[in-house]
Amino acid sequence: QALRRLRAFSTEVQRSSTGPGFGVAPLDGSAGSLAELSERAGYLPRPETFDERLKPGFRGGKALFVFFLCNAVPFTALLYYLREQREQRAQLSLLALPATAEEVAAEAVRVMRTSAACFLMQDAEAVGRSFGGALRVDPHPPEASAYVPPTEPLPLLPQVERNVVTDLFEAPTVTGLGFIHFAVSKKSPEGVAVAAGRRRGGLLYLSHTRGAYCTVSGQLSVLSDPESKRRYWKNVWAASFAPPAAPSAAPSAAPSAAETEAPPPWLSDDYMLLRLAVDEASLQAVVDGPS
Repeated sequence: QALRRLRAFSTEVQRSSTGPGFGVAPLDGSAGSLAELSERAGYLPRPETFDERLKPGFRGGKALFVFFLCNAVPFTALLYYLREQREQRAQLSLLALPATAEEVAAEAVRVMRTSAACFLMQDAEAVGRSFGGALRVDPHPPEASAYVPPTEPLPLLPQVERNVVTDLFEAPTVTGLGFIHFAVSKKSPEGVAVAAGRRRGGLLYLSHTRGAYCTVSGQLSVLSDPESKRRYWKNVWAASFAPPAAPSAAPSAAPSAAETEAPPPWLSDDYMLLRLAVDEASLQAVVDGPS
């Protein structure tokens, strides 16, 4: 009876070994299942072996070279840029004063165009000070001829208002040492002096690029027409002058779209546009003192 049970168990194991996913060898010792298990064992991945021994010597030479290269290239470019700027500045600087009046006028225009600061100069009697007056201003580039504001609308587009774009086509600016436009406050001592009739003044320009400074003097005139004030207005002047007052509307009437819009800044009551008619110009080179 025990032998019958053993044979039945052996038969059950043999049947289960033929199913998928089973590789149990039968108890009767047949070699077919063992060969199959051996073939399946050959497909198992083997662990990779790494050599953990450290290699002798310095291994970061390539990374160190790339690091120095990335830092040396911008530094070399900076030195080259500073050298080029120094040579360019030496070429632009005024090495010798011009001899003729035409050369002086041309050099004065260059100094004006490259100037970083400009001052309005008036005598002591005009501004009521013992040492005279010097007010920093932001003038326009000098022009060869005086601007005459037009009174008629645009010929091709009469419904369009004049602006910066139309000024370029209608009345382009011609560079020349003739007239200079700038603005001052009516409440300033210089503005009060001009309004009182002190119409003599000058402008002092200082140019580090040319290594020189020039002084132009002449007769001052006040431009009060709205078209000239609009043409020569600069947006950076808005912080220096009080905004114009809004037009008052009737309390019973409903405000229109034109009344609700803020008036343009060049209509400020504190804005005084001056024109300097140049009749004299002097040029002087800036001499560096001992270091």
